[in-house]
Amino acid sequence: MSDRSDTPKDEPAFSVIDRRSTSADAAATDAAPRLPSYVEELKTRAEEAERRAREISAAYRRIDEERDAFRERLARDLDRRLEIARADVLRKFLDVLDDLDRAIAAARTATNPGPLLTGVTLIRDRLFQALASEGVQAVVTAGSRFDPAVAEAIATEETTDPERDGLVLEESSGGYTLGGTLLRPARVRVASFRPPEPS
Repeated sequence: MSDRSDTPKDEPAFSVIDRRSTSADAAATDAAPRLPSYVEELKTRAEEAERRAREISAAYRRIDEERDAFRERLARDLDRRLEIARADVLRKFLDVLDDLDRAIAAARTATNPGPLLTGVTLIRDRLFQALASEGVQAVVTAGSRFDPAVAEAIATEETTDPERDGLVLEESSGGYTLGGTLLRPARVRVASFRPPEPS
């Protein structure tokens, strides 16, 4: 029997591919042009990066909104605490105000100033105790050297004694500190040395 195959034994087999396009293939090609695989990979990476960037941006916006809301809550809480503290402080002075009203009413009918003076002195002491309970302290300047950090000189008085130069002679109003901070300087009269004129 002889071999009736149309292809010789030494030649490789081949296949035929129909590359003619149909109308459906043409429509698909027009709708989405085929890109090389590395371009498709880069496009996929770029789309993924854009998606991640949008997610990160949204997360940052949420963090910003939460931070702003926290700041607002903190500010409201601080304002509320300050109002409570202020009310507590002012409440201490209402009793002193009542005492002063009673002293004024008593002064209108009093013939002897002695008890009135005693009452007003007690009220002043009570007011100072209320201030001291909040940490307010009086600055003692009378008889000491003038210190511009805690006192304000409103007048000077000449002296011929060099030892008295710069001494505080009198306070017209007291100075007060709160926790090392000067609330109000003392207003004082200060001695100023002036040598005597030669005779």
